[in-house]
Amino acid sequence: MNEINIKHTSEKIWHIISDGKHISLSELATRLNIRIEIAALAAGWLAVEDKIYIREIGTTIELSPKNHYPTYFG
Repeated sequence: MNEINIKHTSEKIWHIISDGKHISLSELATRLNIRIEIAALAAGWLAVEDKIYIREIGTTIELSPKNHYPTYFG
């Protein structure tokens, strides 16, 4: 069994989305060539660190950095 470094994977994810892009969890897993479960764990790490938003749009889970997410009032 291979050891999985979730923190290292979360750093890779942050590098991809920190410029303000929204990306789906499945697209992220494909880009990083990892299983979607590992991408989800790493995204959870970033969410706990309060760096990203995670939202569900239909059947898609989308990630975006907190400092670039649009704010809506009303």
